[in-house]
Amino acid sequence: MPKIQICVFAYNLEHHIENSINSIIKNLGDYSADIYIMANGCKDKTAEVAYKIAKNNKKVHVVELSIGDKSNAWNIFTYDYYDNYSIPIFVDGDLEFENNAIKNIIDFHLNNPTYNSISSFPFEHGRSSITWRKELLEKHQFTGNLYLLSQQFISKMIKRKVKLPVGLIGDDSMLGYLSATNLEQNSDYPKQRIGVCQNAIFTYDPLNIFSLKDIKLYLRRRIRYSIRYMQQHSIVPNLKVHGLSAMPENASTISKELLPAIRWKSSNLIFDMIAKHKLSS
Repeated sequence: MPKIQICVFAYNLEHHIENSINSIIKNLGDYSADIYIMANGCKDKTAEVAYKIAKNNKKVHVVELSIGDKSNAWNIFTYDYYDNYSIPIFVDGDLEFENNAIKNIIDFHLNNPTYNSISSFPFEHGRSSITWRKELLEKHQFTGNLYLLSQQFISKMIKRKVKLPVGLIGDDSMLGYLSATNLEQNSDYPKQRIGVCQNAIFTYDPLNIFSLKDIKLYLRRRIRYSIRYMQQHSIVPNLKVHGLSAMPENASTISKELLPAIRWKSSNLIFDMIAKHKLSS
């Protein structure tokens, strides 16, 4: 039976983290895993709830970080807690799962060991999730919600000291690029290097258009998507030209000259303008 390590990203999730951890454990099937809750920069009771979970389950470990940054949390887990031989799985701490999803993504990896990473599948909920599912299968996209990295690939990243830029919004986009290229320049083959496990289904709470709280969340999310777009389209072209040596340690050091143009003729216009102002100031 392979050894499994699961990294759970948790930022202000006091009302979600217990259900998420219980769902992970429930969907492991016959596998056992060490679960690391990366409570990064939480201002609520996420860490307190996490410690209560860990008290009752020796396989759950809590890592408190002062910085609320997912990319930084990814770096710390990978370089300080990953044991270099387990199968590493990464999960957002506000998700729950269906029908042995974690077991299924592990099985898929063991049956398809040549993939650098394995993406999961969103549950079917409305038109947007159907479109998402279709694009995942057609383009072999990388899902940051629940994913698995092969031991060989993550070991290669560690050996080459590849880290995600602190402050990067869009760790999934960057990891997707790194997986598809196998850390090499001019070698972008997502269909050969990113697998998609249709039986690793995660669920999430859809936004309610009649909720003021959800509307505000949606607007913040759109700004973050625009920041992700601009960061990704600043860093990746530079990596293609100069290789991994051009990966910034901190996303805030991206040169303003590298930022892409605002997408004027799209629904992203206002959000791109806000994002560009934030990144340029």
